Amino acid sequence: MAATSIDIIIPSYRLEAQYLLPLLQLQRPAATIIHYYVIADNPAVVVAPAIQQLVNNDDIKLLINEHNLGAAVSRNKGIDSGQADWILFLDDDIIVPPNLLETYAAAIQQYPDATGFIGLVNLPPAQDAFTRAIQVSGSMDIFSIAQRKPAYAWGATANFLISRNAISDIRFSHAYPKAGGGEDVDFFLKVRAHNQYKDYQSLPAAAVLHPWWNQGRVNYKRPFRYGIGNSYLAALNPAYTYYDWLNTPETLLLTMVAIIIAGLLQPTALPLFACLLAGIVVIECIATTVQAIKRRAPLQPAVYVYLLLLRLSYETGVLWGNLARGRIKGFGERFNDNCRMNKLKFYRTSSYRITKWVLYLLLTWWLFTKFR
Repeated sequence: MAATSIDIIIPSYRLEAQYLLPLLQLQRPAATIIHYYVIADNPAVVVAPAIQQLVNNDDIKLLINEHNLGAAVSRNKGIDSGQADWILFLDDDIIVPPNLLETYAAAIQQYPDATGFIGLVNLPPAQDAFTRAIQVSGSMDIFSIAQRKPAYAWGATANFLISRNAISDIRFSHAYPKAGGGEDVDFFLKVRAHNQYKDYQSLPAAAVLHPWWNQGRVNYKRPFRYGIGNSYLAALNPAYTYYDWLNTPETLLLTMVAIIIAGLLQPTALPLFACLLAGIVVIECIATTVQAIKRRAPLQPAVYVYLLLLRLSYETGVLWGNLARGRIKGFGERFNDNCRMNKLKFYRTSSYRITKWVLYLLLTWWLFTKFR
C-alpha cells in the first residue's frame, strides 16, 4: 500500500482545549503521514498548556497570526505551510470520532483520483424553538449534504478533505468579509471548475458533530453575515446568479423611499403607503408560515417567529452587503446555492414566492379600491 499524506488545517480564534485536544489526538492510520497546522487568528490568545505540550513544530505546528486576519487568510496560510497530497479542513469547535482520519484514508485508497470528499456534519437535536427554526429554515442544509447527495459542488469547511493537486494554486479569496461567509463556497466552486466541473464525492461515514453556536442562544449575527457573504458570491460568480422577486428588506426599503418622496410631493398619499408598509410585513409572515408548514415545522408560534427573523436577518445581510458597496444592481440579484449555472436569469416559482406575490396583488387591489 502506497503511503499518502494529509495536512490538517484548523483555523481557530479561541483555541479551546476541550475541542482541539481530541482533534490533535485522532488515531493515525497506517501508511499515512499526518501533519497538523493550527492557525491561531488571535495574537493575544493564551495557549493552554495541554495544547502547547503537543506542539512540536514537526507534525503539529501552531501558527499565530500577528493580526486577526480572518478564516480565509488563515486557511491559505495553512495550505501554503504544508505539502501533503491531501488537505483536511476542520473547524475548531467540532466533536470528532477517534477514527475520522482512518475513514478518510480508506476513501483515499479507494478513490485516489477524487477531487475531494465531503464529510458529514451533524447538528445536535433541537433544544428549543430557536434551534428548531434553524433546522427547519434550511440554512444549514449543507452540513448534511453528504447524507443526501452522492456528490455535490461544494461542502462545509467544518469537515472537508480535498486533493492538493486538484486545488493547484487556487486559494480562498480575500475579497469576502474577514468575519467569514461565502469564501468557502467560492473556493470549492473555483477548484471544481479547475477540474472540469467534477463534483466532490460524499463521504457520510466521515461524520462529526457540530455543537450549537453560542450554546443555542438566540443570535442573528450569523445569518446576517451569511447574507453579506451571499451578496459577494452573486457578484463574483455571475455564472451562478439570477434575478428574483425583491425580498422583504428590499421591498421595505423601496417602500420607505416612496413614503419619503410622497410625503414631500403628495402628503395625502401617506396613508396609502403606511397601509402598504404594514401589508408587506403581514404578507411576509404569512408566506414564511406557508413555507414552514411545507418543511413540516412543528406548529409552534415561536418557531414561526424565529423562522421569520432568521430569514429577515439573512436577507437584510444580502441587502446591506450590496448597499455598502454601492451595488444597486444587487437588488433582486441572487446566488444559486445549488451551484447550477442558470440559463434563465429569472428564478422558477415556489410556494413561498407564489404566496407572497398573490398576496401582493390582493393588497394592491385592496389599496386601489380603498384609496381611489
